[in-house]
Amino acid sequence: MDRRDFMKNVGLAGGMATAMGGGFTAEVANAGQYDGGPTMNAARRAMRDLLAAIRDVEEKLITPERGFSPGELAEAERSLAHILYTGLDFWLEAKPYRPIFRPYVTPTRKLLGCNPDSVYFFAAIQDTKSYRISGNVGAATFTSFTIEQGSEEGHAARGSSAAISDLEMEISGDGNYDIIVSPTQPAQGNWLELKPGGSQITTRHYHEARQNVAAIDGRVVPISIEVLDPDPLEPDGGDEEIAKHLNWVTHFVREHSAMTFQKTSPEMAKKLGWISLEPNRFPKPGQWASAAGDNAYGNTHAWYSSGRYELRPDEALVITGRFPGCRFANVVLWNSFMQSYDYVNRQVSLNRNQITYEDDGSFRLVIAHENPGVPNWLDTEGRPDGTVYWRYVFPAEPPRRVKTAVVKTASLV
Repeated sequence: MDRRDFMKNVGLAGGMATAMGGGFTAEVANAGQYDGGPTMNAARRAMRDLLAAIRDVEEKLITPERGFSPGELAEAERSLAHILYTGLDFWLEAKPYRPIFRPYVTPTRKLLGCNPDSVYFFAAIQDTKSYRISGNVGAATFTSFTIEQGSEEGHAARGSSAAISDLEMEISGDGNYDIIVSPTQPAQGNWLELKPGGSQITTRHYHEARQNVAAIDGRVVPISIEVLDPDPLEPDGGDEEIAKHLNWVTHFVREHSAMTFQKTSPEMAKKLGWISLEPNRFPKPGQWASAAGDNAYGNTHAWYSSGRYELRPDEALVITGRFPGCRFANVVLWNSFMQSYDYVNRQVSLNRNQITYEDDGSFRLVIAHENPGVPNWLDTEGRPDGTVYWRYVFPAEPPRRVKTAVVKTASLV
């Protein structure tokens, strides 16, 4: 069949769908009422379970009764779509016995606290295998690798069991490195211990460039992973194999939604210690430990501080402070669901190399709805409230708490 015949058939298929009209549409709409029959194979049951998981998240987690505003409820739907998108990307075709690195987040797929100044990768692994990671640090100011526990089959990680950064790694003069990921330590070279339950590798590549590295189109961090003790390839698993992977996606959607669509409680803020529930104020930075007492998904080498801004249309938040000596530091604006604002088209984050400093080396940042005409403006996109998130990697001393003041935007000119 040539291209012309193919396009004719596509047009014919479209015409048939139109002719079927409302009857076909009604059948699709009522598909959830179908409970059995000869076509109810494992893959279809798994797909129904995935669709049911999405409905459950909407009905149980994305509700006004849980304290979400109308704007947050709308944005939560997009966030849920991003979670589904990520689950499909990570797990629908995942082969932990022969993994590949997938971008953890992109400018159009965000979750779990994305960072415009960092590139992240994900790979699903098996705790009984051995792997080699190869790459180049490039222009990154900080590079690290973490093994997460408990995230097999799409589940949310329960903790981090091993980590290595470029401070401990052997790296060639031109930036190349290899890391062996295995249960037993190799005779030489970089090693990331793979303990029982290790199921995911998370990589972090922080940059302090004038342009946000995450906004650059194309891979700027060369990295690959290969299994050193591969099993023989098996025949296609058919129905059961497809169902298994759809179930992994369902696990991902359910458990990552539970993490994403929760309000920060006083108990959680107290447990972490570095989250403020008072608007327009930020606590003293601290290190990551989740409210469950583990450190899953957190950078074990970093300090954090977080709070919310709340500003009227004519107000701005002025933030003053001083960075400690460190490998990396930045501040970024998020929505309520740990997703950064539009860093491709707006200035919604600032790293140390993007900031204009005062004569004494301190900084003065301004969060405002419109450009106030002063340096270091962070664009709210017109949102009346949002999250402000600070990162400090390998600080030479504990980072200091920043000072804040709400002022009239017109007074800054």
